[in-house]
Order: sequence, then structure tokens, then C-alpha cells
Amino acid sequence: MHHQLLRFLALLFIALVILQSILGGALFIVLAGWNPDDISHYYREKSLHGLIETLAPHTLFVSVALMGSLHFLGFISTITEKKKQFFIHSLFGLFVIDQSAPLLITLGIDFFSMVKLVAFISFECVLGWVWIVMFRESLRDFLSHHSSGQR
Repeated sequence: MHHQLLRFLALLFIALVILQSILGGALFIVLAGWNPDDISHYYREKSLHGLIETLAPHTLFVSVALMGSLHFLGFISTITEKKKQFFIHSLFGLFVIDQSAPLLITLGIDFFSMVKLVAFISFECVLGWVWIVMFRESLRDFLSHHSSGQR
């Protein structure tokens, strides 16, 4: 029973993170768009106070989401430490770039609107890749235990 509760809580956590990612992505598209010029315009209109109001909750939520997701990834023994390190460094690096770019855009460096777009899409793709790896390995583990009659 204890294993089933942990599995349920892990799935609930992942569902929350996936929902937040989908909603965050949709909100970004609606507010800032996909066009680098529109993204530059969106962030140039924001005040420093407005940027901080956005960055603070994002930093808190994404840090918790990454810590939880990467913690679960740590328990998977079928992928190499090198691949785990790739995921960790990629996610944290892309997140820092994604969250720093708006500050640079407000300083008039429009090149960072493209950087923001690429970092945002890359972050979501790498995080999705992490979840696919976790689900795939969890499913393999689950099926191997049930096919061998273990509980």
C-alpha cells in the first residue's frame, strides 16, 4: 500500500507540473506571442517592478518543479549519471537564460527576445524529455515486478 501511495503522489506531482507547463506556455503565447519583435515589445512595456512580480513566482515554482522532477530522476538506475547530469545542467541553465532574457530585453538588447524564445522552448522540451524518461522507466519497473509476480 505504501508503494502505491508514493506512486500516486508522484503521478499527482507530475500532473501538476505538466498542467502548469501547459498553462504557462499558453499564457506566454497569448501575452507575448511567438514573434521575437512581439516578445521584445511585450517586455519593453513592463516596468522593473512588473518583471520582478513575474520572475519571483516563476523562480519559486520552477525551482520546486525541477527539484521534484530531478529528485525522481535520481532514483532511476537504468540511465547513466552522465545523462542525469545533462538533464540537470540543461534544465537549470536554460531556466536561468529564460528568466534573465526579459531583463536584458528591457535594457534594449532585442537580440535576447530570440534567446528568450529558444530558451523557453528548449526548457519545455528538455523537461518533457525528463518526464518521458521517468514514465518509461517507471512503467518498465512496474511491468517487470508484476510480470514476475512480485509486489
